Amino acid sequence: MKNASRVSPGLASSLLVLVAILSALPLMYSRASGNPSVQVITMLVSMGLVFYASHPLGHYFMARAYGVGTEYFFVGRSDFRKLTLRPMSLVGALVPTIGTKLNKGELASLPPRKRGYVLGAGVIVSNALVGIQLAYVLVAGFTLPAALLGTLFFLGTVATELMFSTKVGDLGKMRRELEAKSLAAPSPVTRRRARPPTPRSPP
Repeated sequence: MKNASRVSPGLASSLLVLVAILSALPLMYSRASGNPSVQVITMLVSMGLVFYASHPLGHYFMARAYGVGTEYFFVGRSDFRKLTLRPMSLVGALVPTIGTKLNKGELASLPPRKRGYVLGAGVIVSNALVGIQLAYVLVAGFTLPAALLGTLFFLGTVATELMFSTKVGDLGKMRRELEAKSLAAPSPVTRRRARPPTPRSPP
């Protein structure tokens, strides 16, 4: 990885938070517009920016909550490039993503459950925020085309994560950590209580 693709955590997280917040402004502006095209374009741009910016922030803030440092943010390729499905592997290889380089030692020191939460936080946070945006679109009275396309965008992101991220992406990593926790946990031993001896009647 080239040094030019690395950005310090403080700068990168601040810029991504700013992008996520500013992306809400066109969504609020388009609410007042009765033009379906304006609403659709601004809504999709806003959802895309929030989805893209909040994913690395999810990893960053969850790791920080558990005391794991982030060494730097970087621009890289998606884990989807590892898929055997050719179209999705090409998309994963061509579309850049923003990643977080976490401190390996601190991450490894976490229990598997917490480590799984850190690894899966990006997917969970990004989809949750897009879901909140969709709820706003539906409640605020956007036009029918905007509501339909917003719903399709949200369902598409969720379906993509469930179909592919569970195999080669963050959800798959989180699942493996949670499974490791369940395997490492000692199974409870149920002991049968001994019954007191039944008194015999005298002959």
